[in-house]
Amino acid sequence: MLIKTFGGYQKEGYPLWIQRSSHGQHNLIEEHGHDFIETVYVVHGGGIHKINDEYYEIRAGDVYTILPGEIHSYLDVANSGLEIINCLFLPETVREGLPLKPTQLHSLAYLAPFYDILDHLPKRSSLTSRQSSVVLGLLASMIQEIKLRDTAFETILSHKLIDLLILLSRYHSQRELGETGSKPLSSGHEILIRKVCAFLESNYQHKITGILLAQHFNISQRHLNRVFRQETGTSITSKLQNIRMERAKHMLHETERSIESISLAVGFGDTSFFTRLFARIVGDTPSGFRKQAKNRRIS
Repeated sequence: MLIKTFGGYQKEGYPLWIQRSSHGQHNLIEEHGHDFIETVYVVHGGGIHKINDEYYEIRAGDVYTILPGEIHSYLDVANSGLEIINCLFLPETVREGLPLKPTQLHSLAYLAPFYDILDHLPKRSSLTSRQSSVVLGLLASMIQEIKLRDTAFETILSHKLIDLLILLSRYHSQRELGETGSKPLSSGHEILIRKVCAFLESNYQHKITGILLAQHFNISQRHLNRVFRQETGTSITSKLQNIRMERAKHMLHETERSIESISLAVGFGDTSFFTRLFARIVGDTPSGFRKQAKNRRIS
């Protein structure tokens, strides 16, 4: 049995490690355990997640928590294109950031165990589309902190981890209230929006129009736009642009590809438009972003 250790991921004293990865026929994950806590956010894809002797059907928007000593693996993901973001950390990282005196944190599902015996963190939480957007944004910001390694990024990462656990606790509580009837259930469009988001994540490099999406999901374009904004708080266009910008930032940071090549790779035929949009969303030009990233690596 493979046992992974936090020391295998930890670099230069980082309080946690977070990464986005894809798993398919050529990158399967064998059954393993580890000496750290792992939270897994499912970006898209499907299959079965086995944790100890329990089996969970994988869906986009799921968040799984695997404790030290637990054994888990992913089954039937060879053809699903499973994409996840996993955050690895030690219990002490959370405990050191929590206040000692009793607060509301003592009652939160994802934080209470750190004050007591760490054995009852929620195994799985299924997020709505709006909740997924918030969590995905926070995870993306954590990945960016690790990539750029700016001043005091370790402290920011620790705080963002606490923020993540508080958010997951809120959503867990809201879900429980909804299931007991104390809070109205969502509108029922979550599955559709998850599928739309997964489609955007998988096809961002292609030309995607509202008409194409409406035809693909057999729904009117007007209704799709309305439901998407209602569930996520943003438009389909903004969602697609943000996905493309995240991919572009990754390429600028990790490769030496030209700006024009990256523009084409993330779905823009017009490099000048890509540059303007990148600057508006990211706050810097593609070349400026790449230069800053290189300077941070050198320093």
